[in-house]
Amino acid sequence: MEGYIDMLDVKKISEMEKEIRGRNLELKDFKKENTALVVVDMVNGFVHEGLLASPRIKSIIKNIADLNKNTQGYKKIFFLDEHGEDSVEYKTHGTHCKRGTTECELIPELKESCTDYNNIIMIPKNSTNGFHASLFKKWMEENEDTIESYIVVGCEADICVINFVVTLKTYFNEKNMDKRIIVPENSVETYDMGSHDGDLMKLISLYNMKMNGIEIVDNIII
Repeated sequence: MEGYIDMLDVKKISEMEKEIRGRNLELKDFKKENTALVVVDMVNGFVHEGLLASPRIKSIIKNIADLNKNTQGYKKIFFLDEHGEDSVEYKTHGTHCKRGTTECELIPELKESCTDYNNIIMIPKNSTNGFHASLFKKWMEENEDTIESYIVVGCEADICVINFVVTLKTYFNEKNMDKRIIVPENSVETYDMGSHDGDLMKLISLYNMKMNGIEIVDNIII
């Protein structure tokens, strides 16, 4: 097993990285009336404070804030991790983003760039998959026929981001709806903790997304 892992490190990981790198898209090529920006869990509890806050997530704030500022008029969803006293998710991830605390709030850096509130919806979620939040299901009922492209950013790349985008893609596939789901590599991130290596887990999750029909790009050029 150890020899296999060594070989995997040398060959497979570099091949995976090559497959997901080297492509950019330009924001001007998206029609604002048919495009949604989805921001996953950029809350204080994953960025600035609390058990699961990570400096790695801070590294994508500027990229997401710039994208947010330059997408006025687009439909936008901000998923906000939020849990009650007895959330079963605490058994897996520890107590975090508890309802009523500042951990559940959108980070100040993104609040400052939220100027067009008519097109923005804030959706609290109690699981690692925002697709199942009741407010998102309602939003989908109202928007799924008109939105053709979903640009998804945020954290954690290997948990809440991948769960959402793969579920969304398979939902559309089941209905035979050809929708684009785009994840820019420079605007998603995950944490380092113990055996959870952020670089490795991010790479594996992006590759997994690609294998499920998600478009992985280096950057969306503004």
